[in-house]
Amino acid sequence: GKGCFAYLEVNGSVDENGEFQVQYIKDIDNEFSRTKYDTWCLYLTQYVYRKFDSNGEDTVISDTRHSMEWLPEGGAIRPDGTIRPFVAIAKYMSGDNADGVASSISGVSPKNYSFQSSLTKFRAKGTQYCAETSQDSERMTRLMEIAFVARHSQSVMAGCTNYYLQYAATVQEADTERIIISKNNAKNLVVGSTVSIGNANALNGEGKPNNDRGQSGIHAKANKVRIMKIEDYDESNSAVYVDNGGQKFSTAPTSVSGVTCDTYITTMPWNTGGCDDVLGSCGSPVSNTSNKEPYILFGVEMSCGFWEPKGNTVMKIENHVMRPYICYDCTKMTTAGATTDDWIALGYAIPDNKASWKYISKLGYSADDPEVRYPIEAAATSSTGYADGLYTENLENTGDGQREVLGSGSLGNGAVDGRRHAGLYLGLSYSGWYYAARLSACGRCGRKAAA
Repeated sequence: GKGCFAYLEVNGSVDENGEFQVQYIKDIDNEFSRTKYDTWCLYLTQYVYRKFDSNGEDTVISDTRHSMEWLPEGGAIRPDGTIRPFVAIAKYMSGDNADGVASSISGVSPKNYSFQSSLTKFRAKGTQYCAETSQDSERMTRLMEIAFVARHSQSVMAGCTNYYLQYAATVQEADTERIIISKNNAKNLVVGSTVSIGNANALNGEGKPNNDRGQSGIHAKANKVRIMKIEDYDESNSAVYVDNGGQKFSTAPTSVSGVTCDTYITTMPWNTGGCDDVLGSCGSPVSNTSNKEPYILFGVEMSCGFWEPKGNTVMKIENHVMRPYICYDCTKMTTAGATTDDWIALGYAIPDNKASWKYISKLGYSADDPEVRYPIEAAATSSTGYADGLYTENLENTGDGQREVLGSGSLGNGAVDGRRHAGLYLGLSYSGWYYAARLSACGRCGRKAAA
């Protein structure tokens, strides 16, 4: 029924037993707040019917279990096998609240996390929390594929996947909260998006200014702030105004070891709440397919320009073969990853892409772990199959080890990004400015529903 696509926006939390507790409901409780309390989208439990044949697979969802062939979604299965009536998905990527606690709130800059650091940070909130699980991701991807009858997610809503821009100031100003750049460059920027302003404070290996987003100087004058408006300055230039909290700055060049370092405006992944003014349940602020904007998918803000590590799934390489491993109870996980019997190996292997991006054409399926869907074939294109990229190392030359499961895609990855994106080549501790994580309310689950 259409109940699968309906949701309530709520404030709430997860108790120690893994049960979601509603605090306030949007449009019902006056105390509801996207900025004060963790904000979630609350859905009726999906029941999923799958059929596999020579033509591929068909998936049907309902909010009613019509027979035992209709399986409850993974996030709804309690550790004892009983079924939760609803599932909560964090509305926002995780940033810190005023107390420094990982939170799903609007108006903050998401923190950068790896598999390991997300587990450590989120566990400080409570052992019942972890980063987005495979079950969380699969239920939202399934909603998108069915609602829009498309496996190529970027053809429907592209997300922030091609917004990797840097522009130098063309006119120098002092005591300002704006930067003047050429009109041709300014027209590529999106009002409401997140940028930093600064100058390189180091040189690269070629002796030139190092304007990498990981360098602190690039953010020194305005750090991950919102573009408020863009106006004409003269015939050739535009003024880009930012909200820097009243802190003024100069756009004059600086110098490092005698090398002039211009002031740059640099696009960054979006801060949370970029889609708060979107009308309806799905869509981007201005254009669904500009490749510059996040979108909401049935209330959940997604594809903000970050790679997103899964919280309960890793890839394990053994004897040059890569397989997914999942832990169904986040309280039993450690930063060491899949090193105990609490982790379950899936019955399929990931293709060896030999240190290259290839496009996903087929997903693995395990009847015992039906919500853990990762690539088993990469023979599509950027517009066929699932049209999302898979990257692995050359597994023939790779020793045993574990890799993060990175989804969504970062600011400048382009066509390889999307709901099924799978970057599977970095260790469990790896992170960067282009990483962020989402809280999960479904870290404590069972593998199968009770009969």
